[in-house]
Amino acid sequence: MNGDHVRTVRFYSGEYDAWKVDDLLRRVAAELDAGRPVGSLINNAQFRRAGHLTGKGYDVDAVDWFLDQILLPPSHSKLAGNGEDPWRDLGEVTRLTLSGVSGTAKHSAGRAWLASKEHFSKECEKAWRHFEVAPGTHLLWGQVNTAGSRELRTPEEQTIASLRRYGPFRTASTGGRTFTFKRIRPAKSSPPGFAEIVARSGRDYDGHFAENSHSWIVRNDPGIGPKHRVRGLVDKTGTPILYTSGRNFAFRAWASITFPDQRWLRFLVRGTEDRNAIMTAVDQAGNRAIRYRIISSRYFTGDTMEITVHPDWKLIDELALAIVISAHWLHEYFWTGG
Repeated sequence: MNGDHVRTVRFYSGEYDAWKVDDLLRRVAAELDAGRPVGSLINNAQFRRAGHLTGKGYDVDAVDWFLDQILLPPSHSKLAGNGEDPWRDLGEVTRLTLSGVSGTAKHSAGRAWLASKEHFSKECEKAWRHFEVAPGTHLLWGQVNTAGSRELRTPEEQTIASLRRYGPFRTASTGGRTFTFKRIRPAKSSPPGFAEIVARSGRDYDGHFAENSHSWIVRNDPGIGPKHRVRGLVDKTGTPILYTSGRNFAFRAWASITFPDQRWLRFLVRGTEDRNAIMTAVDQAGNRAIRYRIISSRYFTGDTMEITVHPDWKLIDELALAIVISAHWLHEYFWTGG
């Protein structure tokens, strides 16, 4: 990463104060050009979040992702530029572009994106059309004959995992085992790492560099808003195989899945609508793990999706379950009501 990369970044509209983000980027670019570290400069940054989308700010998830990538160690393949990651040329995973079509990074989002929104949409459409070029394990996700049942299959129609709904209840199955969802509440008996999951979920929702926190409390659920809600997927003995937290909703991606060993995946989205969007699961080190795109959407039968698993990730049971649980988060990212 160098100063020129920083100067050419453009973020889609959102809630972060655009002027403060631009000011930080100018200072970061200057420090990188001078060969000086920028860790403390970024870590001490704070941007005010608007209470609603105004069209005059920057996308929270995109800004967080970009700044977090700068903070990664120089040995990280994405920043070093000499890694062997076969997905390294697939483009960005959030609503930003490094094309520089809007000039230098000195404009507010409202002006900068007025000229480049169409260009960004075309970038997303091009990435969507070339989805299949990414190497890895290619899978299909969609509804089967059984009402309320969806399956993850190979191109040869082999079922890897399934998700079934019975009224308000859902179960997930893979490898001959069935798992159910269990609400996890703060208590002395909370599983190890529960507090860390809640804290990370809240930070993802508020924004990693947010000056002001957002409060989203649900009626009849005092003290625990959706940004803090955690559910476990447990086997028949009650042993959790993974935890879900957060949500993808209203053009924000703060849904994540955490495994018992505290590895986690966050599901970032890049696109202007579900017809040109790709959701990418990234791990705690910023590595891309899974990509999703919708190829057909039906109101009653749900989405049919193509999913690709990175060659470095083995499709073991816990990953297959993570995929079937997270698949609908791409569509929900674009929901704005209800």
